[in-house]
Amino acid sequence: MLSGELATADLVLVAMALPLLVASLVGVVFSVQFGVAMGAGSVPAGGTLGYALFYDPPASE
Repeated sequence: MLSGELATADLVLVAMALPLLVASLVGVVFSVQFGVAMGAGSVPAGGTLGYALFYDPPASE
């Protein structure tokens, strides 16, 4: 996969990291406790992990 294409696994990694990044920024910038913000961000990240593991698991090529 050296042609610059994004695989589903790459997109799943981005989809897991993005809510955690947004939650950390919200926890730092706004008056929300950092732990609460990260807990809220972990819900969609965990859902993405569940999707990647159980709904669309990686297949060996």
